[in-house]
Amino acid sequence: MAYFLPPDWGRIARHAAPALERAAADAPAVRLLVLVPDATAALHLTRALSTLPSAAGRRLIAATSPARLQRLLGSGPADAVIGSAETLAAALGASVLKLDGVSQVVFAAADEMDAESEALSSVLAEVPREAARILTALVATPGVESLIERYLHRARRVVEDVAPAEGAAVAPTIRYLTVNGDPREALPGVLDELDAPSAAVLVPAESDVAPTRDALARIGYTGGALAHVTDGEVAANTSLVVTLGVPSATAWQLAVDAQPSQIVAIVAPRDLEALRLLSGASVPRPLADRASISRARAAEMRRRAELRAELADGMPSREVLALEPLLREYDGLEIAAAALRLLERTRAAQAEAVLAAEQRVRSQMREAQKEREAADREERPRGFGRGDRGDRGDRPRSFDRGERSDRGERPRSSDRGTRPARSVGERPRSGPSRDRSRDDKPRGGFRSGDKPRSPRPPRDRGNR
Repeated sequence: MAYFLPPDWGRIARHAAPALERAAADAPAVRLLVLVPDATAALHLTRALSTLPSAAGRRLIAATSPARLQRLLGSGPADAVIGSAETLAAALGASVLKLDGVSQVVFAAADEMDAESEALSSVLAEVPREAARILTALVATPGVESLIERYLHRARRVVEDVAPAEGAAVAPTIRYLTVNGDPREALPGVLDELDAPSAAVLVPAESDVAPTRDALARIGYTGGALAHVTDGEVAANTSLVVTLGVPSATAWQLAVDAQPSQIVAIVAPRDLEALRLLSGASVPRPLADRASISRARAAEMRRRAELRAELADGMPSREVLALEPLLREYDGLEIAAAALRLLERTRAAQAEAVLAAEQRVRSQMREAQKEREAADREERPRGFGRGDRGDRGDRPRSFDRGERSDRGERPRSSDRGTRPARSVGERPRSGPSRDRSRDDKPRGGFRSGDKPRSPRPPRDRGNR
């Protein structure tokens, strides 16, 4: 089976749940193998699987690293292993993971996988051929088609509602906030930031209604008067709709039909493509943080202060006469808004002109600096500067061998043969203090009248 649906881990977990139901509790072994793109996806999908009734009493392991997988499998067998192909291949190489009992393989978020991966091929080579195989993806990309052709040949395709129907209503304003964890944790910040008079929180499934309602109650939203939680219909004229994750196209269209002022989607970074499919002609834009909003509000306050100061100086008669014919076609506030837009465009154009002039001046200064450096190099005398050898005649040469200096003549190596030879028996003297005759001290032999000593007996080297 190949399911094309939004990358919601709860939906993917419900498609993988039947394999856990068929697993025998008395013979624990890896029955369900789920392949995901990375370690973060493994954690999120394992958390979604653990909340299902079929996971009761089953051991699920999120293979975020080979060492973690080896340690967890060493403590006992598991019913399901969720991890990336690279992590599982490393565990197979260490003979830690056994896949001969797998009855179902799930390719979760297959549009983020590499169909040519060697690790993926080595993992699936250990899976029995009769194991059922399920693939989930957002759209049928070339990589997904390659996976289907290799590992799910002739798979039946089921396309869920990932995009609204043609001609459906389009939301006026769509903002998104990307998070890496639970989207419910970012919900209080969004509600405080926008401060809408009424809000609806759209969750992906009915099982998420109660936890989200409890999270709102902990921050004071009780009774559903200011913010209510729903997995489908949204009350008409709701000011703000907040979606936790990417909903189905049907739920999204119900939210758009309620005509809210804006829709804010709290999604993971990998869900942005699915959000763009739901948005249709509207372009989702990121939700600005509090600091950006404060700066924008301060700028608007400065513009209003400028208008008040201009109006306090007196009614400009010429401008009034020029704009008076427009009052027959437009409201006065609309005319003022158009004038403010023209003012902003003019100031933006002036800012761009100033920036271009600054860049032009910097460029001219750099060119002038290069010209001065080139002129300095041309005027610099030859041999000036370090590294330029120049003419050796421009600077004093070092002392040449054989030439006379102030300290006398320095002998050359070629003059060594001209020095007078030393007589035989003559000992060189180092100074006057060492000058003594040869008869001052005996240098060997016996003097006349001395008694010769008897020779020493030879030592026996063998007894040493």
